[in-house]
Formats: sequence, structure tokens, C-alpha cells
Amino acid sequence: MLSIISEYISLALQVAAAVIAISLFKRTKFNVSWILISSGFLLMTLSRVFELWPTIEPERAEQMVVIQRWLDFVISLVLLVGVFYIRKIFLFMRRLDELRSETGKRVLSAVIRTEEQERKRFAKELHDGLGPLLSVIKMLVSGMDEKNSNEVNGKIKQNLRLAVDEAIANVRNVSANISPHLLNNFGLKDSIEAFIKRMGQAEHFHIQFTTNLEKQRFNYNVEVIVYRVICELINNTLKHAAATEVTISLQLENEVLYLEYTDNGVGFDVASVGRFGGMGLDNMRYRLQSGNGNIEITSEHGHGMRANAYIHI
Repeated sequence: MLSIISEYISLALQVAAAVIAISLFKRTKFNVSWILISSGFLLMTLSRVFELWPTIEPERAEQMVVIQRWLDFVISLVLLVGVFYIRKIFLFMRRLDELRSETGKRVLSAVIRTEEQERKRFAKELHDGLGPLLSVIKMLVSGMDEKNSNEVNGKIKQNLRLAVDEAIANVRNVSANISPHLLNNFGLKDSIEAFIKRMGQAEHFHIQFTTNLEKQRFNYNVEVIVYRVICELINNTLKHAAATEVTISLQLENEVLYLEYTDNGVGFDVASVGRFGGMGLDNMRYRLQSGNGNIEITSEHGHGMRANAYIHI
């Protein structure tokens, strides 16, 4: 009696295995090898039914044996072909690993290029901005002398104070470009608005920024990536687009940040991406992809440009 019960339990387990295997068809994208192996499970279950049938109808035992033998042959054939096709899965997995490795190298290369470009930009800002101011301060200090009249020394002090104030402002700007303190302290919305306010000082250039963000804070990497992408887009518009209007929309929907950026500039050939110096389109894309996001840019000569990006938070 116990042996019969165990056989029926075994049949139930095989049915469960076959059902689970078939339910995974869609997840495996109807892979041929998985379909064949699942069919093998199903046929094995059917073979088990024919094996147990004589316990119900003993007079049909010989007929069930013949059917079971043919089923065993079909099961063996199906499993053999299925195992043969499994090799394609391993080849696909190996190719996938190669693509991941290649993508990782490209991302690393993009990050290195970006860091190197940022270092060059930092060095240029120090050399062209702070360097001359320090030289002026040194000259003014050297020009102060007790032999000079009070009026001359007073003018030197006044110019010295102005030069020091300008140097301090220059250092703050350089520091903000390297690691924006507003982003660290107040978040994405305030830091973007502060950057736009600085850029908006250019004549005949207007930036319209809309967002549904308030005081939400996100992962620091997400905030830095979005901030850098927006800054790079604005800088490239200022340098190359001859645009007068820029619209930026940053919306949070279902744990995803969506960025839409447009300008009314001269446009460019997206295939050449020559306009995107500095961080570059590829670098922006790789940075966003590192946060499970992406960016697509469309543009035509004389019709401005549009950038649509997203990143999961």
C-alpha cells in the first residue's frame, strides 16, 4: 500500500515540475531548448501515468507497456535534442559576458576621459582666472610704499581690496564647478536653479526651468549625474548653439527622473556629435547608464536640439 501511495506522490511531483517548467516559457522567451526539456518533463509525467494505469485496469497492462516504451523513446529523443540546443544558451551567455566586459571598459574609459577633461578645465580656470588676479595682487602689494602719498596708497588699497574680492569670487566659482556645495547641502532643484541663475546673466539668453521636485533628496550619484548632464547641455548650448531660448523640464514620476531639454539654436548633426566637447554625448550616456538611465538627442540644422534623458532613483 505504501509503495502505491509513494508512486502517486511521485506522479504529483512530476506534474508540478512539468507545470512550473511550462510556466517559464514566456520568461525564457520561448527558448527552443527549454521548450524541449519542458516537453520531456511533460512526457515523463505521461509515461508515469501509463506505468500506473495497470493498477486501475490490469487487463490493459500489455498495451500500456507498449505505449510506455514508445513514450520512453520519444522522451529520450526530445531530451537529447534539448540538451543539444542548450549549447546555444551557453554561447549566448558567453557573448553576454563579453558584451558586459566591453561595456564596462567603455564606461571606465568614458569616466577617465571625463575626469581628465575636468582636470584640464580646472587647470585652465586657475590659470586664466585666479592666476592673473594673484599677479595683480602681488603687483599692488609691491607698489605700496611709505614714500607714496596717502592718496596713492589709498587707491592701491582700494584696488587691492577689489582684486582680493574678485579672487575670492573666482575661487568660489571654481569650487562650485568641482563640487557644488548647493548640491551637497540643498539638493538637486536648488543647485540647478542656482546654476541657471548664473548662466542667465548672459545677454539675450533665457532659460525656462520647470520641475515637480521640491526638497526631495536622492542618492548622491543620481544628483551629481543629473546636475552634470544639465550643466553640460547648457554649456554646450552657450558655446555652440547661438540660442536665445532654453527650456528644461525635470519631472519625478514613479521613481524615475525624466529630463527634457530643448534649445532654439542652430542645430547640428547628431551622428557627428562634434558639438559635444568636454563630457561629450557618449560620456553623458555612460554616466546615465551607470544609474540605470539613458539619453537620446535629436537635432537638425537650423531647428535647434532636443535631449530626452531619464534615470532611475
